[in-house]
Amino acid sequence: MTPNTSALPSIRQRLSRALIGVSIGWGIAVSAVVWFAVRHEVDDLLDNALQESAEILFALLSFNSAQLSLNGGGGWLPAPVHDEELVWQIVGADQQVLLRSHRAPAAPLANRRTTALSSVGDEWRVYSLPFDTTGRMLFVAQTGRSRHQARLDAAMFTASAALLVGVLCAYLLRWRVRRELVPITDLSQAVMQFDPMRPESRLDPARRAELMPMHTAISELGTRLARRLGNERAFSAHAAHALRTPLAGMVAQLAVAQRVSSAEAQPHLQRTREAASRLQRVVTALLTLFRTGGEVRRQRVEIADLIGQLSFEQSVISSGGSTHLQVDPDLLAAALMNLIDNSLRHGASTVSVQSREEPDGRIVIAVHDDGSGIPQADRTRLQSALDAQQYDGGMGLGLMLADLVARAHGGQLRMKSSASGCTVELDLGIPAAD
Repeated sequence: MTPNTSALPSIRQRLSRALIGVSIGWGIAVSAVVWFAVRHEVDDLLDNALQESAEILFALLSFNSAQLSLNGGGGWLPAPVHDEELVWQIVGADQQVLLRSHRAPAAPLANRRTTALSSVGDEWRVYSLPFDTTGRMLFVAQTGRSRHQARLDAAMFTASAALLVGVLCAYLLRWRVRRELVPITDLSQAVMQFDPMRPESRLDPARRAELMPMHTAISELGTRLARRLGNERAFSAHAAHALRTPLAGMVAQLAVAQRVSSAEAQPHLQRTREAASRLQRVVTALLTLFRTGGEVRRQRVEIADLIGQLSFEQSVISSGGSTHLQVDPDLLAAALMNLIDNSLRHGASTVSVQSREEPDGRIVIAVHDDGSGIPQADRTRLQSALDAQQYDGGMGLGLMLADLVARAHGGQLRMKSSASGCTVELDLGIPAAD
């Protein structure tokens, strides 16, 4: 029975998820580090820009101080309305704003008398610079909002880029993992097609060093299995062949004994002769199976001729349906012989063998008898065993051999329900002969 692989964890999926998780985690960690690093560097850059801007403004305002109105009142220099990233103030010693840019606040930005950088809450970042010897100060400031936006833009860009690179790497690694797992899938397909019983069947060389131990183990297992099956097949064939001649002699001697024995001994000799004939048919079937090794040698045969060659009283067997079949006559005869023998042993007085062609072209041979039949529970159990090819545990040689013959032809043996008796179908899986 084929295992349900969907219920098992997938190496590829597990590796892919792990790689994606590690890559995303790495991207988030790198993004966090980049965020803090960029924030620190941007702050330094903004502070340097603020300081340099203050020094430039100091030079310009000092050069034009004679033309500036520094008498108080908090006026500002005329300029077109615009958004200022930097604002400035000239503040007197009495903390009165003497002159400012048009966006600067009317109140002093800081209360410092020395050159220094300072923060006024989250609202302003101020650089203080003495303007002259009278105690006047030049304050140049950036808004906290603009500094925060600059930090945010830089950090978001770098963090997003790092995260995107991490995700891209994860998918590239996932693609690489899938490619590296292809040799495992190829090896699995090769193992499925590997038949150690065929000398020409070979596993393709392993494509990765890690697969070499598995490849070697499967090849050696196939060799051991082929050797063991070959030995068992040879032993069974020799045993069946060794039994065939003595059984033929026993049947002949029993026939002679029947003719010369008394009437009281006739029933006993008849039962013994029937048992010997049944055993002879089993041995013949085994010899046929082991001779062919399960290989089909198709020939054009007629079902009536095939039935006529079986060693049964022909009055109990009837045949019909499609007459011409393209089958292995020896294998099919062995299967039918065992199925018919099963029917007779279970109380059948007549057996019908009918062949038909299915709409898809498959040939089915139905063997029906008027015997005691098989209970539904037993029939279900036998069919499950046949489907799984589990021939041990309660299945007779006849059903096993018939199923092997059907499978060799590309089909399967099926237990069918019937109003009376027992019906078994041999699906041969081949089109009828022209």
